Amino acid sequence: MLLKELLKNVEVLGSISEDVLNIDISSLTLNSNECKDGSLFFAIRGENNDGANYLSDAEAGGARCVVSDRECKCSIPCIVTTNVRASMAKIASNFYYNSHEELKIIGVTGTNGKTTTVNMISRVLKAYGKRVCTIGTLGAYVQDVKISETLTTPDPIELHRLFEIAKLSGVEYVVMEVSAHALYYDKLCGVKFEVVALTNFTQDHLDFFGTMQAYQSAKERLFSPDFSQFQVLNADDDMGIKLLNSTEVPYATYGIYNPSDVFAIDYETRSGIKCIVNCFDDVFELSTPFSGDFNLYNVLTAVTVLRLLSVPTEQIISSFLRMEEVPGRFNILGKQKRVIIDYAHTPDGLKNLLESARKLTDGRLILVFGCGGNRDSKKRSIMGRIAASLADFTVITSDNPRYEEPLNIISEIERGHKEISSSYITIIERSHAVNYAVSTAESRDLVVIAGKGAEEYLEIKGERRPYSDRTEVLEVLKSLNYE
Repeated sequence: MLLKELLKNVEVLGSISEDVLNIDISSLTLNSNECKDGSLFFAIRGENNDGANYLSDAEAGGARCVVSDRECKCSIPCIVTTNVRASMAKIASNFYYNSHEELKIIGVTGTNGKTTTVNMISRVLKAYGKRVCTIGTLGAYVQDVKISETLTTPDPIELHRLFEIAKLSGVEYVVMEVSAHALYYDKLCGVKFEVVALTNFTQDHLDFFGTMQAYQSAKERLFSPDFSQFQVLNADDDMGIKLLNSTEVPYATYGIYNPSDVFAIDYETRSGIKCIVNCFDDVFELSTPFSGDFNLYNVLTAVTVLRLLSVPTEQIISSFLRMEEVPGRFNILGKQKRVIIDYAHTPDGLKNLLESARKLTDGRLILVFGCGGNRDSKKRSIMGRIAASLADFTVITSDNPRYEEPLNIISEIERGHKEISSSYITIIERSHAVNYAVSTAESRDLVVIAGKGAEEYLEIKGERRPYSDRTEVLEVLKSLNYE
């Protein structure tokens, strides 16, 4: 595609010669190692690296042009723009023929519950006969076929590639998770969402954003008229309340405690969810295998979005009744010894998980968890206190230490835990921690393993080593001759 076609709606500084505008571009990349003949290279200034330092590598690989936020010293043409990240998003959109404009895109953001809610919406739409692309932490899928491993929200080049695949595959709806990082980095610049939804807002990512206000401000961008045509807001959440009092976009609310357009009464969430839903004055009974109050909120988010998309009530009821679990989200394994695996990795997520798990056991609640390295260190002692308050016994272990020493992370969790309880043990090796918890649990006990969910690796010193909580639990149960 010619460069002048890629630069439509892109703000550039200075004039560009006709010869440069007629350069034929065959690929886009922000990684100099991926440059090949005909590439357009984006010199992004990041937290730790500056793409401008790799221009010689990009040229050597065959890059024909570079996009940067300042003039570059190189022999290939340089397009200067005030916001290179936003420009990358717009150029990627043009390169993939603005495929997103022919799709109905649903965005879900929030600290917790994005993956579950996105999967709920997608599954009901598919059951209703719609072709759906799902994008999020678990990967990108067209219907049930995985087409890519992704970040929670992919970088613009990959995102628009997925949009084109979706369009060519006959997809009508894209249901995707939207992260605060993606909004901060302008990954979604130019994308207009049919509906955006907020699950909740609690502490996370303070290692990056520094303050809760900065984190919230990033999330709030999704609810501006630039991105959304309609909004679904949690009326029981402080950020949701702020948005419904300030948004310029039409919205609907859901909740349990505060007045809402969609709400639940007479609910039971201990073993599955059973409730009466009032959805825009349409009242019906709803049952689903998902458990926990936090999942009731996810259900209400999904139901609100689905009704706004004109999915019939009967279809929603029947789909939720037989809906399968979302991998790594409150998955219950074992019969004689029960184990819950969940992705909860924030203070609020861990609290909700343990409160829901408590309702499922008459014995001890045994928790296995750790905190990720090179991430919000402030939450470690907080999560230690939550564990001590809500679990009977805790096994503190490693969870994606990245470039930190696992013992240092564990000691910060331990500091919070022992303020309240000394009923814990530290076991660095996660597989050993899981083995210990499951092996020592009695039949009436319930083991909760939090933090990794469906992840199939441990990230240590820049390397992803194969590991799965689910696989580990099943092997321990098999070795103990339990179902």
